[in-house]
Amino acid sequence: MKNLYLSMVTWILFGTTIVDAVETKWVRHDQPRTFTAGKLDNVVVTSRGEIELARAITLIDAVKDPTDVVNTLAMAGDGLVYAATGPRGIILRIDGEKVTEFATLPEGGTIFSLLFTREGHLLAGTGGGHKAQIFHVDGTGKVSVFYEPPDARYIWAMGRGEQGEIYAATGIKGQLHVIEPDGKSGKVLATLKPRNLLCLAIGADGMLYTGTDEDGLICRINPKNGQMFYLYDAKEPEISALVLDTEGNLYAATADAENARPGRQIADKPSGRPETTPSQPAADQPPATQPEADSSKQQAEDDKENDKSAALAPLRRTNSIGRPVIPQQLSKEGNAIYRIDQDGFVTEVFREPVMILAMTEYQGTIYAATGNEGRVYAIEPATEKQVVINKLESAQATCLLRLADGTLMVGAANAGALACLSPAYAEKGTLHSEALDAEQIVRWGQIQWDASIPEGTKLTIATRSSNVQDIESPAWEPWSQELDATAARQIPSISARFLQYRLTFETTLPKATPVLRKVEYAYIEENQAPRITMLQVLSVQEAAQKPEIPPKVKALAASGRGSDESEPIPEHQWVATWRAEDPNNDQLTFEVFSRQLGNNKWIRLAKDIEEPFVSWDTRTMQDGRFEIRVVASDRKSNAIGNELTDARISDPFIVDNTLPEVQIASMDPVGKNHVRIHARLEDTASRIKSVSYKVDNQADWMPLAADDGIFDSRSETVTFTVEDLEPGPHLISLRVSDEQGNTRYVSREVMVGN
Repeated sequence: MKNLYLSMVTWILFGTTIVDAVETKWVRHDQPRTFTAGKLDNVVVTSRGEIELARAITLIDAVKDPTDVVNTLAMAGDGLVYAATGPRGIILRIDGEKVTEFATLPEGGTIFSLLFTREGHLLAGTGGGHKAQIFHVDGTGKVSVFYEPPDARYIWAMGRGEQGEIYAATGIKGQLHVIEPDGKSGKVLATLKPRNLLCLAIGADGMLYTGTDEDGLICRINPKNGQMFYLYDAKEPEISALVLDTEGNLYAATADAENARPGRQIADKPSGRPETTPSQPAADQPPATQPEADSSKQQAEDDKENDKSAALAPLRRTNSIGRPVIPQQLSKEGNAIYRIDQDGFVTEVFREPVMILAMTEYQGTIYAATGNEGRVYAIEPATEKQVVINKLESAQATCLLRLADGTLMVGAANAGALACLSPAYAEKGTLHSEALDAEQIVRWGQIQWDASIPEGTKLTIATRSSNVQDIESPAWEPWSQELDATAARQIPSISARFLQYRLTFETTLPKATPVLRKVEYAYIEENQAPRITMLQVLSVQEAAQKPEIPPKVKALAASGRGSDESEPIPEHQWVATWRAEDPNNDQLTFEVFSRQLGNNKWIRLAKDIEEPFVSWDTRTMQDGRFEIRVVASDRKSNAIGNELTDARISDPFIVDNTLPEVQIASMDPVGKNHVRIHARLEDTASRIKSVSYKVDNQADWMPLAADDGIFDSRSETVTFTVEDLEPGPHLISLRVSDEQGNTRYVSREVMVGN
């Protein structure tokens, strides 16, 4: 065998931020849900995330009417197989590839169960009409009534006891009937509360096991006296199938339709694997196959004692298989197979969003027929491995029968069908992955895998790429040549956003298959330039009013305010803020430049900035109109020569460091104690913003209005009268501020009165 395991010392990335634009990204596929998202043809995915060839499947051309339902299968001693159907009451006989209609019930109807008597005669149990019947079918296909269980409407399942007696699990009164081997008489052995006993199994010790609807009960019944002991009350309402293994462990399947809706997410594979050892019976416990005592009375007493022990005795076992059933932790999704060991300990060995309609067991493997997607599972409880060995086109796989050569015969409904799953693997199968999205155009690297490829088998891979996600689109390139999976391979597909791979499994040996456990592929993004999406230049005071401004800028604004809050703050501190992004999530650094309008040369204000803002004092600049230029670079995340930049230029803004000019044109007395003042105000760069005055040393500055009613230009005049002055000298002061906060103070003396 060629055991291929390609190990890599790499970081496997799942949506994490990439620091280096040219760092290789690896994508790993090793989970069942990842592989099953693709298209599978003659391959299966196990619960461990392993892909292998499916069982070869052959459809038997037996069911002529697709509305028929194949409900049950039985094999005669000569190896011939019989299939019972409904609703027309037809029994088919299958001899290799030859299929014949062996018998038809006199009034049609649905056959739910088949059983061969000790003498080899076929019995068919019916249901759905006004009464249930068990029919006898002789070797020629002649049908006659064998037994009619009183009050029964359904014969859901039948079994044969050691003495040839027939047991019938019935509905709708929850009765288990025992019938003499010749069918001439019978009686009710046990009655359970639920309406229907849906399944029946007989242990090596002759004990009977049945499962119910409504309450999901699993019950053990002593065939000698009908004494009942309830083994388990499942949370699911319907126990659909029971099967015993050679060690006496009971497996019970559920079929709650509400928990079997297609499309539910498949679980991730479990971490690690169980360590298994052969189970041994406790030293003081008899084996499950120990013969019964001769005395029925003594047996009844023993049964009572055994039932009590099963309920009260401490559990004794050497190993545990499956997940312990803890009611508070039970999943609410899907249906389950429960394992009940000889001590009565219950574990869960399977749970999927399917209806489990039938089971059979062979050498530790449970085979389960399910709906509503026609899947047939093989479940190995000891290894926690489960696999869909094939998927029928029919919606429901209704019944199973394992033949002597290992073939699984499967009956189906919607549409009615019969199929044979060979113990051999299919000769060829493929898996087409879904379209894998790199989110942008990338360059593909190697594809690597972890696989086992036995002699006589072959595993290859092909790829293709596109910039269109729809895999049915003609925009996809042709498939590449097949690459042998014996070593890592360079992906031959062109650079694109989407990638798809196709795995092809082949075998020339019926018992050998390639097994793939993991696929990893690499890609690298082409470096893309950063982008500055916004740039604004504001005074620190104005910027501090915006919620998105960094706290450092707000702290700078607070430090510039003096004790007199009415005094305009000179806006010499300015800040440029910006937003930048990088398609590769690169680390960005910034340079900031300024220039006066009309000048072609940029002067650097700052370099190697990592935060998206910079502040400076405009008193180092001359008055005028300026622009700011910010350059973003991804050089810290890319090799020399691969770095890229982007630049953005701000809207023009005014730098004004010059105080307004103030000329008091006249100060004229009015009456005995009033003074009328007229002043002209000029600013070279920005508009006059505010004017106020005070007299002598009064506390507050009094605001003034422009003569034209609004301060809206660089040249303004104000005229105002100061009233009620006391006789004597007074000092009149003006305070004039422009838009940049430059403020000039002018004072004049005036004499009032004599």
